[in-house]
Amino acid sequence: MLLCLSTDISYAHIPQDNTIVVQEWRNTQNNVKIQFSYIPKKPLVYTDTDLIYSIQDLTNGSHIKDLIASITITKNDKIFFKFNNVDIPNGDLSLKVRFLEDGNYQIISQISSMDNNIALALASFDILVPLQPFGKFDVDSLISSLIPAGSVAIGLSAIVIVLILILKRRINR
Repeated sequence: MLLCLSTDISYAHIPQDNTIVVQEWRNTQNNVKIQFSYIPKKPLVYTDTDLIYSIQDLTNGSHIKDLIASITITKNDKIFFKFNNVDIPNGDLSLKVRFLEDGNYQIISQISSMDNNIALALASFDILVPLQPFGKFDVDSLISSLIPAGSVAIGLSAIVIVLILILKRRINR
């Protein structure tokens, strides 16, 4: 599985910040506007990323209450994770996910009414998790990379030392 998620679900409106990119989807038939963003702006592999939703009435901008979301995260047409029946009582939702590899991910979101379970919107949003520049690792990733590298270095050093000792014995005979 290339995506890890935490069970931390919170409810917070998208921050009004010029550095945050907001993607928007509109359904004029059902008067629904979905705003989607994520923090940080450039997600890091093995680091929590907040997926933030705001579901509003298209005509007056007020939050639509008592909703349920089903959210599917895909990459290259492969499903990596699915959130089913996530309550959105006040029109705002924040989910934490942890991407375990870089690439382009698609977030498919179905928003339904909690009362009668009628689908109000089906939207798709994109997230790019860039290839990580050298030195941008979290501690868990760095440790998991250093342990095998250290083991290989110790093993190679031991082989070199043994070869040197064997060569010295042959020369001394």
